[in-house]
Amino acid sequence: MGEPLTTPAESSALASSAVLSTAGIVVQGVSRLAYTVVLGRVFGTEALGHASALLSLSIFAALLWPTAAGTAASRFFAVASHEKVGTRPLARLLDRSMAVSTAALALAAVPTALVLGNGIGVALSAAWLVAGYGVYAYTRGVQLGRHRAARVALWDGLTATLSLGLVAVVAVVGDPAWALVPLSVAYTVFAVVNWPRSRSGQPLTGDVDGVLSFAAWNVLAGLTTNGLLQLAMLSAQYFGPGAQAGVYAAAFTLATPASMLGQAISQIVIPAFAHRSDGASFRNRRTAGLVIGLAGVMALGFGAVAALAPIYLPLFYPAVGVEAVPLLQYLMLGVFVFTIALVPAALLLAAGRSRQVALASISGFVGGLAVIVVSGPSLGVQAGSLGFLVGSSVNLVAMVVLNLRVPGRGRGGPVVESAPTTPGHASDPVNDE
Repeated sequence: MGEPLTTPAESSALASSAVLSTAGIVVQGVSRLAYTVVLGRVFGTEALGHASALLSLSIFAALLWPTAAGTAASRFFAVASHEKVGTRPLARLLDRSMAVSTAALALAAVPTALVLGNGIGVALSAAWLVAGYGVYAYTRGVQLGRHRAARVALWDGLTATLSLGLVAVVAVVGDPAWALVPLSVAYTVFAVVNWPRSRSGQPLTGDVDGVLSFAAWNVLAGLTTNGLLQLAMLSAQYFGPGAQAGVYAAAFTLATPASMLGQAISQIVIPAFAHRSDGASFRNRRTAGLVIGLAGVMALGFGAVAALAPIYLPLFYPAVGVEAVPLLQYLMLGVFVFTIALVPAALLLAAGRSRQVALASISGFVGGLAVIVVSGPSLGVQAGSLGFLVGSSVNLVAMVVLNLRVPGRGRGGPVVESAPTTPGHASDPVNDE
């Protein structure tokens, strides 16, 4: 059956990290929900649609590099901690890539926001949001790779509170042009406080530049697995601008925090399994059991969110809540499939198989995007949900199949050589600061 999945000590550490990381994401998700509820109530449904579309733009833009850089950092910093070696070359390499990508994505956000019907002031604030969320995603990955889930959870909570305090100020001012600034400030504060500081010492063995190859493949993997959810909101703004997009945004604000749960779990799985040989595979019974157990818990949770929607959604959005209920229930089905697919994908990324994840998930992305484009004129805002469900279903099947296959050492394999580990022995996290 291969090496044991974990020792009791490792199981406890993994559970603790998962709880802390998930708690941070839950706080961020709840705060974002409260944030959008305030915007919808104060500025109206149409303003909610515009704000939700730009929030989705920031997440989608981050998939073009920052999120992938964070994923690479979570894996390779975890390997460095396990090997007790220096991280300075790795940190410098990723820092430079983040500086270039952040500037480029922020610039590209301005014309994109204008095309979506926003003024120049909102477009500039969208650029800040894109930059802020990108560096947040990167620094979060670094800290989780260094086994600092408690620190991440703390600053998730503090910055979420900051964003809610600032959005209350925006509500009092009464100008929707400032709607995105509170979140931009919060993400920027998180990034500044948690920006990685490397330590000297013997660097990682192998080709450190190969980390960029891993991250580059993970860009494609991220777009093809996570991108469709954000395109669903953007397509709603395109195919049903105005009030219709606002109703869809009301449903989308509940679906987004739910989708963040799977991303939190995957951010823990990658560093936890980064130095495993055959543990990060469904061929290991305990790993398969872990994933099946997570799927069962998520089915109960997401099912409850969908079933209770007629009760709580009108409380959040009195004007459009009833109309948004069926949209949310359909979205939650897609979010459930999407979230389950993230776990086997994270196991593959932990094993260094980012190239295989990327190539296998292309079909799901292309199929989902085709559904959105073809059905958009007839289904309107609902087209994005249908395309998201189709694409996520295809990706889930692909990830399961890959996990059942015996991994090979191709170009998608690990680019950093780790020293042999004693089966069943926990890694010894090192303080890198």
